[in-house]
Amino acid sequence: MRAGRCRPAAVGIPDCLAAPAGRARGEAMKPHRLEAVTFDCWNTLLRERDFAVARARRADALVRVAAERGVELAPDAAAEALRAAFERHLALWRDGVASGAPEMAHWALASVGVADPALAARLAPVLEEASLAGEAEALPGAGDVLDALRSGGVRLALVCDTGISPGRVVRELLRRAGLLDALEVLVFSNEVGVPKPHRRMFESALGPLGVAPARAAHVGDLKRTDVHGGRAAGMATVRIRAAFDDPDVLPDADAVVGAHAELLAALEALRAG
Repeated sequence: MRAGRCRPAAVGIPDCLAAPAGRARGEAMKPHRLEAVTFDCWNTLLRERDFAVARARRADALVRVAAERGVELAPDAAAEALRAAFERHLALWRDGVASGAPEMAHWALASVGVADPALAARLAPVLEEASLAGEAEALPGAGDVLDALRSGGVRLALVCDTGISPGRVVRELLRRAGLLDALEVLVFSNEVGVPKPHRRMFESALGPLGVAPARAAHVGDLKRTDVHGGRAAGMATVRIRAAFDDPDVLPDADAVVGAHAELLAALEALRAG
């Protein structure tokens, strides 16, 4: 067992900056025992160390698939087609629409003049699994925090927006990083059908745990999806800046930490705040 333990009965939930349904903004929320913590994945629990490896494998796959229809692509052109497809995915994500590798494979092929659903269906899993060729590592202290919370009786879940790597790939990356077994419930946008900040993502995590939002906190790195989404669902929120410090001007979390080493203390401080 990693060092550190959390005493869940001592951790409470403060008034959220944006009130959930049924509670006026500024109305005090009575402290409750913290029964569950949900975590974002990328730049919260995991980060990719060598994204260039996965990017090169995806570009190579697009070159090979396009060649089957007589289209010759330079690696740089393939990489640009995939970049544009990913930007289209991001635009939909910002609008609350889920998309992933199947859509990106179709968009990338179409942009180079190949409109073939069968080829896109073959390309998609190659794009999805390219991350497995690289290395995704746990952020420093992430495993210790999960162990401490779980040892203290706090239920743990993952609430993850997926991009080109779907839930089945992220599960494997979490397993390799030694984090998978600590998480009781794993929720992925490609499986739920909507991304954060949609409340269904958070409800899909808390429902199986049997924990009310007022007795839970969400930890993530993005204000729009993690902070706003968790808060709108009625949860306390913690933003972590360990891998990415979100510059968005949206309202910030109830607590902000610079590293996982600060997270247990931040959860404790929520009760006293």
